[in-house]
Amino acid sequence: MVYDKRSATFYRDRVSLSTVNGRIECEFELPADSPTPYEQYVLSEDYEFRASTLQYDKATDEFYFHITTRRYDSDDDEVSEDTEHHTVLGIDLGVNSLAVASTGTFWQGNDYDHWCREFEKRRGEMQQRGTQAAHNAVLRLGKREEAWRKQYIHTIANEIVSEAVENRCDVIVFEDLPDIRKRLPQAKWHHIWALRRLAEYVGYKAPEQGVSVEQVAPNHTSQRCSRTDCGFTHEDNRHGEHFECQKCGYEVNADYNAAKNIGLRYARKRKHRFRSSPTSGSGDAPVDVRVNGGLLNGESYQPIAGD
Repeated sequence: MVYDKRSATFYRDRVSLSTVNGRIECEFELPADSPTPYEQYVLSEDYEFRASTLQYDKATDEFYFHITTRRYDSDDDEVSEDTEHHTVLGIDLGVNSLAVASTGTFWQGNDYDHWCREFEKRRGEMQQRGTQAAHNAVLRLGKREEAWRKQYIHTIANEIVSEAVENRCDVIVFEDLPDIRKRLPQAKWHHIWALRRLAEYVGYKAPEQGVSVEQVAPNHTSQRCSRTDCGFTHEDNRHGEHFECQKCGYEVNADYNAAKNIGLRYARKRKHRFRSSPTSGSGDAPVDVRVNGGLLNGESYQPIAGD
C-alpha cells in the first residue's frame, strides 16, 4: 500500500496514517543497521517527503515502511528566475489564534468565537419556537451572520497584508491548507471556514500590493525549534501554547515559533532550488524572514536597528 505526503505524516518514533475509518497513529522501530539515518532524511528541512510503501511480511507477521525522500535541489524542482532579494512574512493559522505572524503580531480568535457562539445561541432559541415567523427570522439571522463573518475575516486579511507591506516583505507564506481539518480535529466548522477564507482573501489582496503568496508543507513546523543554530525537532518541544526546545532550551509562544518556521522553510526551499539552477551564478538566493526585532536568513539571525 502506497501513502503520499497527505496520507502519512512521520514523527520521530511514530507515524500518522489516513484510513477509511479516519487517521490512526502507530509506533515504529528503526533498524539498528540502517545505512540512511532517519533524522537526516525524513525529519530534515533539506529533504522533501515523497511517498511511503507499507508492506506486510507474512513470515514474521510484521509491517515494514519504505520511505522515499528527495532533496529540494533536485534537477526536476521548478526554479524561479527571480534573483532579487526577498523578505518573507511567515503566517501560522490555528485555533488559539486565528493567525500569528513571524513578526510577532497576533490575531486572536476570541472575539470571533464569541460572536459565532452568540449567533448559534440565537438561532437555537428561534428554532425552538417552531413558527413560520421564527423560521424566516432564522434565515435572516443566517444572512447577517455570514456577512459579519466575511467582514471580520476581510479585516484580518487586510491587516496581514498591511503587516507585510509595513515590514517591507515581498512574500507572505502559509502552510499548505488541504489537510487543515485533519491537523486541527478539535476546531469547529466556523473556525476551519475562517482559516480557509483568510488564506483565500490574503491570496488575492496581497498581489494588489505587490506581495506574492506562497505555501509550504506543514509537517513539524510546530515541533521544530526555530532557532537557526538549533533546529531540533521533537513532539515534546510543544505543550499547548508553549514551546520549549528540549535540546537548546529556547522558550517562546508555540504559534510564534511555528510562524517563524513557516517563513524559514520557504526561505530554505527557495535557496535550495536556486542553487540547482544553471543560471544561479554565486549559488545563493537572498531570502530573509522578517521576525520580531530583525531578520532570519535561514542560517543566522540579523538584528535590524530601529525595528
